[in-house]
Amino acid sequence: MSRSLTEDFWCGSPYCGGVIEPDWYCTEVIPRLIDVDVVVETDHVLAFRPPIPGFGTEHVIVVPKEHVRFLLELEPDLGAQLLTVVQEVAEQVVAEYGGCQVLTNLGDEQHNRHLHLHVAAGAGLARFISPR
Repeated sequence: MSRSLTEDFWCGSPYCGGVIEPDWYCTEVIPRLIDVDVVVETDHVLAFRPPIPGFGTEHVIVVPKEHVRFLLELEPDLGAQLLTVVQEVAEQVVAEYGGCQVLTNLGDEQHNRHLHLHVAAGAGLARFISPR
C-alpha cells in the first residue's frame, strides 16, 4: 500500500521518543523507509531532497534526527548543530543559484509536528524582494 506525503504519519517510533503525533520524518525519512536524496548527514541532523518536489527549483529539508516538535522546543546544543547543517546546505545552494530562502513554520502553519527547515531556491518561491 503506498501513501502520499500529505497523509498523516503517526510517530510512535524510537526516533520520536515514543511521542504519538503526526510525524513523517520520524516514521518514514529518518529510519529510511522511503528513498530520499541525502545532501548532508551528521549524527544528529539530516538534510535531504524530498521524493516529491515541494517548492523552488532546489528544495532541501533539514531535520534534527531527535524528535523536536518545533523551533520553540529546540535545545541550544542541537540548535547549533542544526544551524551548522543549514549553513552548509545554504552555502551549496547559494553557490549554485545565487541566493536561497530558509524557512520554518510554527503553530497552525506547521503541517508536520517535527521541526524542519526548508532551504529553497529558484522558480516557485515567494519573492520578498524584486529581482535585480
